[in-house]
Amino acid sequence: MDIGLYNMKYSARKWISGVLPLMKNGNPNTVSWSMIPVGAGIAACYYFAAQGQNVLYLAASVLTFLRMYLGTLDGLMAEYYQKGTRQGEIINRLTPELCDVMYLLALILAHPELRLLGITVLAIAWMTTFSGLVGLTVQKKIQSVGPVGQTDRLAALLVFTLLQYVSNQFHWNINFIQFFMIWAILGGILTIILRLKRSLDH
Repeated sequence: MDIGLYNMKYSARKWISGVLPLMKNGNPNTVSWSMIPVGAGIAACYYFAAQGQNVLYLAASVLTFLRMYLGTLDGLMAEYYQKGTRQGEIINRLTPELCDVMYLLALILAHPELRLLGITVLAIAWMTTFSGLVGLTVQKKIQSVGPVGQTDRLAALLVFTLLQYVSNQFHWNINFIQFFMIWAILGGILTIILRLKRSLDH
C-alpha cells in the first residue's frame, strides 16, 4: 500500500474535470508554464511575509492551492483531449520542480537562521524526485510512494503556512516554518528510502 497523498490526485481530478469543457481549445503546456509565475508569487509572499507582512502567508496559501490545482489540470487536459506530447511530458516534470526551488530558496533567504535546514530540504526534495524516477532506467514505473512526495510537501506547506499566520497574528512565537522543514527532512528521508527500495526490488 502506498503512503502519501499522491493517489488522492485521481479523486481531485473528478472535481477539476468540471472545468474541462471550458479548456477544449487550451494548451496543456500553457497551463504547465503558468505555474512558473504562480511559483514566483509564492516565493515573493514567503520572502516578504518574513519581513513582517503577515497577511502574505494567507496569499501564499491561496497561491499554493492554485499551484496544486494547475499541476493536476495540465495532465488532465492532455489526457482528456489527447493532447499529450513528449515535450509536454518534459514541461510537466520541469515546471513543478522549478516552483519548488523558488519557494524553498525564498524560505532560505527569508530565514537565515534556518539556512542549514532549508538547504537540506532543498537537497532532499531533489533526491525525492530523483529516487522516484531512477527506476525508469531499468524499465520500472515511476514511484510515488512515501509520506513526503511533492503533493504531500505542498499540502503540508499550505497547512504550516496557515499555522504560521495564526501564530504571528496571536503572538504565539512558534516558528511553524521550521517545523515544516524538519517534517520535510525526516519524511523526505523515509520517502527516498521507500522509493529506492521499490526501484531496486526484483
